[in-house]
Amino acid sequence: MRFFIIYILLLLLVIELHSQTTDKSIYNSEDKWFISAGIGAQISGIKDEDFVSSNLSPLINITLGKQISSLITLHIGFKGFYFNYIADELKHNYYFIYLGSSINLIDLAVNSRENKAWNLLIHTSIGIFNNTLLNKLQGCLNIGVQNNYSISEYLALSLDISGIIGWKIYQGDEDILPGISLGIIHTF
Repeated sequence: MRFFIIYILLLLLVIELHSQTTDKSIYNSEDKWFISAGIGAQISGIKDEDFVSSNLSPLINITLGKQISSLITLHIGFKGFYFNYIADELKHNYYFIYLGSSINLIDLAVNSRENKAWNLLIHTSIGIFNNTLLNKLQGCLNIGVQNNYSISEYLALSLDISGIIGWKIYQGDEDILPGISLGIIHTF
């Protein structure tokens, strides 16, 4: 974890020094590729009894994608590595590999804005969820909102609030793994 944070800080410094531009938005041109990495927290469930500190677990989210236009991006990604569950003391190791898209709500509402530094996206994905304790692959949906702030033409900070939604991913009926993560986006 310490290595990841040091890497992110060095990446921020190098890219910011390299890309001193007057127009600081990753959404200024179409046909860009991007990679993002975020760390945060997640919780299994959304009922009142689920909101206890022992139910919190770390969240890693890595995404690779292509910006088709200022409105639409396509992406593939990975979420993991484990979640806690209030019914037992185990770490439920999992991975979620997904394919999805996002829509830039700000550009959808205001098509000809000058300052594109701040962007609000809604994203949805479908993917394969594997709870290794159950040893079962499951199709799931990931829905969320992402808030991005460009600090250069090639770099943005992001806040992502999303949830993996599925059937029998940990408790035997409809399940949700909501999470929040902070990260960086690098375009190339």
